[in-house]
Amino acid sequence: MPVIVDVQIKRGVAAVSIDSDDPVILPLETVVLHRLRTGTHLPREQWSEALSEGRRLLAVRKALDLLSRRQRTERELTTGLAKAFQPDEVQHAVERMRSLGYLDDRAWAKNYVSGPRSTGRGRALLKRELGLKGVADAVAASAVAEHDDRTEAHAAASKRARSLRSVEEPKRSRRLYDFLRRRGFSDTVAREAMSAALAEADSTAAALVEDARIEA
Repeated sequence: MPVIVDVQIKRGVAAVSIDSDDPVILPLETVVLHRLRTGTHLPREQWSEALSEGRRLLAVRKALDLLSRRQRTERELTTGLAKAFQPDEVQHAVERMRSLGYLDDRAWAKNYVSGPRSTGRGRALLKRELGLKGVADAVAASAVAEHDDRTEAHAAASKRARSLRSVEEPKRSRRLYDFLRRRGFSDTVAREAMSAALAEADSTAAALVEDARIEA
């Protein structure tokens, strides 16, 4: 029958040593509930139960800690927990966070698309980025459905066009078009935004030249 040879308590957790094995970190609640004291002989089944319960509780604590720092997708949380916990412990913590409403990929995706990250990006790029975060295709597609590609493309093109003032045609148009395509805008949207932005840039440049001529 296993015997507890040492219990070291510090900051709400305890390092419990069984026989000659390395110490196992368990929550203080588990130690108290299962009466894990130095010199106690435990049936192996009781020790297995205490160990499983304690490790799952620690995984839940870690999940809460990670989510308190920032919102995460289910995949991100799973990856973070897997660094210190076994698959069954990770699964328990993830399910617990989901049941409490702290883990919701659909809400996370909507927040991502409605936030500053979506500025100057098209639906295609946003959908790819959501996929890289572990968001399911159907959830990602729903999140980006209301994203206004034309407005975002026009804003991105206008800003980019200002940095291309010194570039001659047709290189200027090609660079601006390629930039918009990389940002996830469709061919049609990219061409519309490119044409409008370049027309605005040329009009502004012409007005400045005219102002300078008049002042001279």
